[in-house]
Amino acid sequence: MTFNRILLSGFSAFAIATGAALGTAGAQDAPAPAPAPQMEAPTQAAPAMDDGKLKSFAVAFLEVTKVTESYKPQIEAASGNAEDQQRLQQEAGEKMVEAVNSAEGISVDEYNMIIQAAQTDPDLAQKINGHITEAAGAQQPAQ
Repeated sequence: MTFNRILLSGFSAFAIATGAALGTAGAQDAPAPAPAPQMEAPTQAAPAMDDGKLKSFAVAFLEVTKVTESYKPQIEAASGNAEDQQRLQQEAGEKMVEAVNSAEGISVDEYNMIIQAAQTDPDLAQKINGHITEAAGAQQPAQ
């Protein structure tokens, strides 16, 4: 569980920043962009999250983590070229949005809200870590 807690805290800032920056890219399916003030109350929404939503989050989180891990070396290698680095960050962000959108039962806004809530609610973070561990085990091929 410690590993997943590190993952959750380590990647959450990147995921939130990327998701917020790409709000318009993720909103292609939505009729209008969501207003930013909704992000102010993540702790109010946390109690209403059921296990199904958290399981969907865990699946999406693992996919976002895969994207992050695949792009991180490329972004670091492009550190001398701000334009390439920005392009790669944009591309990674789009892939993260796709990863969350492809997970059943969760939207990008809900994903970001859950990450924000988990950063301030240790019980929720622990519950999420359990779902991440379970989802990671389900994704590994049987040996």
